[in-house]
Amino acid sequence: MRDFLIGNGPLVVGALLLIEAIVLACLWREYKRTKKPMILCMALVTAGLLFDGAVILLGRWLPDGLLKALSMGRYLFHGVCMPLLLMISVYALGCKDKVVRGFWIAAAVLMALGAVAGLMTKLNVVDFAGFVRCTGSDATPKWADSYLSTLSVAMVVPLILAGIWLMIKKKGPFLFFSGLFMFAFSALGPATGNIDLIFLIGMIGEALMVLFFLLHARKSAK
Repeated sequence: MRDFLIGNGPLVVGALLLIEAIVLACLWREYKRTKKPMILCMALVTAGLLFDGAVILLGRWLPDGLLKALSMGRYLFHGVCMPLLLMISVYALGCKDKVVRGFWIAAAVLMALGAVAGLMTKLNVVDFAGFVRCTGSDATPKWADSYLSTLSVAMVVPLILAGIWLMIKKKGPFLFFSGLFMFAFSALGPATGNIDLIFLIGMIGEALMVLFFLLHARKSAK
């Protein structure tokens, strides 16, 4: 598996981006039809992941300055988009407006901290597995690096918990699977000793997450 990913990384990412682009188009169509804020949040997360993957895929052909500028955007969007997973969970549970407003305040705080952490990330250019991309360097403040890493995992937990509740209520397993696959693939790199490929393995989990977002959105819109 490792040799396949290293040898075919750009092809894998290209296929994942195609899936995400199709999902984004379908989610946007569903949002325009239903005007559900949950679906809008799903579309925004998908758009952020699509941008992230596109910068990684195209990095080899980008001038160094442009690559670093777009990569800073990657970290910024990551810090801002991840708290939307919390709001997707809240909307999926059908919480009352007062509760939703409270969670939006919490999400806004998390987004603001994520934006600051993203902007404070210091970048290194890395050439590996067919990609030229920027990663966080040791010069990044420890709190910023830890916050962004923790945010990636912590915001998936509400998806899983909300998904379990929805399955208990017999409202479908799709939200649960979206969180489960994202969590599992995020952990797969370190668990298999492939920390250097975690960005690529994690992208597979991201594509599966947004695909199940779409399935949940369509089921909830019926």
